[in-house]
Amino acid sequence: MEEQTEKPKLFRYKGTVIDVQTIAPTVKHIVIDTPTDFSFIPGQFVSLILQKEGKELRRSYSIASLSDGEHLELCIKILKEGRATPLIDMFQVGDSVEVMGPLGRFILNEKSLQKDIVFVATGTGITPFRPMVDFLLKNGFSKRIILIAGYKTEEDRLYHHEFDSHVQKNKNFLYHLVLSRSDAQEKEHVQDVLERTLVSDADYYICGLKEMVFGVKELLLQKGIPPENVYFERYD
Repeated sequence: MEEQTEKPKLFRYKGTVIDVQTIAPTVKHIVIDTPTDFSFIPGQFVSLILQKEGKELRRSYSIASLSDGEHLELCIKILKEGRATPLIDMFQVGDSVEVMGPLGRFILNEKSLQKDIVFVATGTGITPFRPMVDFLLKNGFSKRIILIAGYKTEEDRLYHHEFDSHVQKNKNFLYHLVLSRSDAQEKEHVQDVLERTLVSDADYYICGLKEMVFGVKELLLQKGIPPENVYFERYD
């Protein structure tokens, strides 16, 4: 399949917010315009440069845009007690925001393109996997793609209908939705599903809060997955 592009140009620019949507009780999907030659490699992030009390705040967020998207899309969890996200929570269409990026090395390794790939995420950790999955499916990836996405409840799901649509159209894409606080019998954690779907010769990509990331990484190592086949990015 087609390999990913070379390292994109680094930008620092003032963009305009062109769409804001609440996609879960504490999560917003924000769309910002970009320079005409802006590009990114799926998995990378940008930094938003915010002003608060006369000081500059920088916060990094994974890019949620589809691999061939025309705009910068971000999936951001709003923390009421946070320093930056209350400012982001007030974003409205037409607002100006300073952006720097793309940045980051949490991207698909070239060797991963020759084997099955397993993505494990909780919460907004799903964000970098949205463009990664999109890139793989649009570029003829023929091996299995397994996505394990964990949330507390159904209303916390992110991009669920999009991933479900991928399942209907692509036989090699498997999507496991995991709910940890569901009243239903399927209540479980991503580690439970991972143990049932473990693939020995696969590359694993993990993203979310550190407790989950380190827990999943340790589980994989205990199950004999080589450390060089495990990639991760944590959000805290």
